[in-house]
Amino acid sequence: MKTTVNLNIQGIVFHLDEDAFKVFKTYLDSIHVHFKDSLGRDDIINDIEMRIVELFQQQLASNKQVITLVDVETVKAIMGSPSDFDDEAQNAQLYHVIPKKRLYRDMDHRMIAGICSGLGAYFNTDPTWFRLAFVVATLSGLSPLVYVILWIVVPPARTIAEKLEMFGEPVNISNIEKAIMEEMGDLRDRFGEFTGKARSKFRRRR
Repeated sequence: MKTTVNLNIQGIVFHLDEDAFKVFKTYLDSIHVHFKDSLGRDDIINDIEMRIVELFQQQLASNKQVITLVDVETVKAIMGSPSDFDDEAQNAQLYHVIPKKRLYRDMDHRMIAGICSGLGAYFNTDPTWFRLAFVVATLSGLSPLVYVILWIVVPPARTIAEKLEMFGEPVNISNIEKAIMEEMGDLRDRFGEFTGKARSKFRRRR
């Protein structure tokens, strides 16, 4: 019987057999080394580890409590390795994993609850059409109950993984890094816009 090793990832303990632990530790170390000087390093690694937790949990069942080498290789195939994504042309040829597109409320582009923007992402359609449909239905005397039910039932996309799933993008190392860098760019733009407005107001008061 193989020796098992306990491994804590994002506060969740997994039991890995000895061979799986050796391969996974090397893999995780390579991720940390790859992003050690990257902007947003902590956020990128945190989201990668959260995705690994989700994938490990999918490998386990009531009659299976130990992560094996096969499970680790499956996770690596889905997530990819940092070196694989250094060349974007090569990246396009790797890991043909069909992503699962899921319906979420799009909290980044919402007008009320993010239902219409989430439906737009799911069906790859301009969310304006869904907004018009709900408005027309309400003005026609139909109850807005459907919107309220969707508000309650459909979860919001808050994590990077959920946002990628909402648009049908593979949740792998490359896309997690890109999404976080884009979010950081948006924050910088918003901060620059805010400081610009503040300076303008200050100058007018002078």
